[in-house]
Amino acid sequence: MSDIVLLGAAPTAAGLLNYPAKWWRRSFGDRYWALATGAGTACCGPRDLG
Repeated sequence: MSDIVLLGAAPTAAGLLNYPAKWWRRSFGDRYWALATGAGTACCGPRDLG
């Protein structure tokens, strides 16, 4: 397996999603991740502290 293929496959195998326009950016638990995976809500992000 080439290094570039491994660089893309390892984070994906760990459950991270890539942003389509930026191959080096990964997402997990935010709004984009929730939308792409069909999760009901994001598990990371801003919180209401009030």
